[in-house]
Amino acid sequence: MHALMSIGRLMRQRPSAETLDIGTFWLLKMVGTSGTVRVTDLASSCNLDVSTVSRHLAQLHKGGMIERAPDPVDRRAQRVKLSIAGQETLTAALQARRALLERSLEGWAPTDLEQLDQLLTRLVEDIDTLTENLEKA
Repeated sequence: MHALMSIGRLMRQRPSAETLDIGTFWLLKMVGTSGTVRVTDLASSCNLDVSTVSRHLAQLHKGGMIERAPDPVDRRAQRVKLSIAGQETLTAALQARRALLERSLEGWAPTDLEQLDQLLTRLVEDIDTLTENLEKA
């Protein structure tokens, strides 16, 4: 558990050029993978309150990272999507994190990398299955 938490902490550290805090970065990533999404659906998929998501989205909108539009089905609701600047920021942030991982693993043997991939994939799948089963209970 300590090792997993340490990896998460290290990966959340912002490179000096990155201006997004971790919560805002994570939400930007979620918007990037969701495409155009309703704010309420985004909050639900993140397991966060709509007010928390709205606060982060306000920061992202102010910074030009997302675009807002009324939901065509329900005009009271809003949809958000990445702006071009948001996509560029997200891409750069993900590349920086990927570069950190690649540099960290460059001395590893290919078989060790394959084993790490298999074990981490298995761990994620097992946690996902367990949390799905707990939600159904």
